[in-house]
Amino acid sequence: MTFKKITTNKVAYSIIVFAIGLFFFGYNSANAATMQINSNSVSLSPGGIATLSVVLNSESVAINNADAKIMFPTDLLEVVSVSRGGSIFSLWVEEPVYSNVSGTITFNGGIPAPGFTGSSGTAISVVVKAKKVGQADLTFSDAAVRANDGLGTDVLRAKTGKTISIIEKEQPTIKEIPRREPESVPAVIALQVTSPTHPSQESWYTDISPVFRWKVPTGVTAVQTGIDDNTSGSPRVTYSPAISEKTVKDLKDGVWYFKVRARKDGEWGQTSTYIARIDNTIPKKNNVAFSYDDDKKILHIDADIIDETSGLDYYKVYINGSFLKKVPSGDFVNGKYSIAVKTPGDNTIKLVAVDRAGNSVESSGDFKTMTVKVEEAPVQPATTNEQLLITIGSFTIPAVYFIIITLLIVIILILSAFILGLYYSKLRNKIKVCPVLVNGDNTEALLLFKKRLEKYLKVLQRTRHTRILSKEEKGIKEAIERDLDELDRAIEEQRTE
Repeated sequence: MTFKKITTNKVAYSIIVFAIGLFFFGYNSANAATMQINSNSVSLSPGGIATLSVVLNSESVAINNADAKIMFPTDLLEVVSVSRGGSIFSLWVEEPVYSNVSGTITFNGGIPAPGFTGSSGTAISVVVKAKKVGQADLTFSDAAVRANDGLGTDVLRAKTGKTISIIEKEQPTIKEIPRREPESVPAVIALQVTSPTHPSQESWYTDISPVFRWKVPTGVTAVQTGIDDNTSGSPRVTYSPAISEKTVKDLKDGVWYFKVRARKDGEWGQTSTYIARIDNTIPKKNNVAFSYDDDKKILHIDADIIDETSGLDYYKVYINGSFLKKVPSGDFVNGKYSIAVKTPGDNTIKLVAVDRAGNSVESSGDFKTMTVKVEEAPVQPATTNEQLLITIGSFTIPAVYFIIITLLIVIILILSAFILGLYYSKLRNKIKVCPVLVNGDNTEALLLFKKRLEKYLKVLQRTRHTRILSKEEKGIKEAIERDLDELDRAIEEQRTE
């Protein structure tokens, strides 16, 4: 049948057009990709952490590039970190970034030929934290997946977001109606659970073997316990007689719900639940880089570190082995942080990332700050804005401090001389009466004056061993010595009469 005859035959023509259309449209449908957001948790409580993954399904088409913009409600969710660890992409047109202000997550990654073909290729991972109760919808506002065909053909067929339910924290209770049990549960035998190893139900701990305790009320004959990583489980193991403590060993990382209830008078009471949060794994370090801007004296830190269980809490920065600063994890915007460092020469830096359970991972690096050579300027007279220094031995002090100290010493010396002068003047006044007293037997009075003069003379002699006496002090010393000689002669004359 010739082409002309085929075109004139309406039935044959219709069949051919349908077949051609089916071929092309069917081919495009078969060779199409999908993009979706997966999560390790569909519900959270305020303050809870979840890890999201953007996953690609190439559906048998080799792809070499994908980009997307994801929107999230900033009043309900907060992005803790974005990571490209484990990504199928090795080339990045745009690094994965996020903004908790505008509520966006963006990325643009690529892979060399022959590209990627598979059903579950992870593009990026995102750790989010719930803020308050609500339905948090993560949606794609823009996305593309391009084939490895040399033309950059967009083969994205469908994109699927994610909804995370944020619910109030509460102590879950499981209402059970076992056979031959009354509908009402005796509230008096609801047990109050505590934990010495995990004392706060809101905090994370590294201990993988938590201990749970409770008081056994009077009349309780048995207890049932159980532990699950979800709220829907119920106690299964019975202990009779009743126990008051249970240790659960070797739990994996995550949130665990310990449940216990008591039996009294043949009836099981209400189930009590205690939450234990365990994170015994150090944060995952994908890549950490340090760069130094010598012009601005700024050290830039780019840390691709995530903690999928409890989340990062803070970073500690050390320069040359000395602690410099503690930085909250939220201050690392998209894993980046800058800090001023002016230590000259070769330097080392250590960054310690700590999660909410206290696990940590370290990263080290080095950088060099260049010292600027300042040309020597000609010596000029000091101005009022310059500070003169005076060096005494190994000490260097500002000139103004030296002047103040010198003045204080001079004042102290003057006051000391003045006080000694007053004492000496009083003694001289007393000695003036000696000629009157000498007319009688006044040997004891003269000896008393001599003793006082000798006392003050000793003070001056001790002072002479510690420092040089002033001119006034030397004069006082010589006068006292002369008076002592006169007293010795007067005493001698008194004794011979």
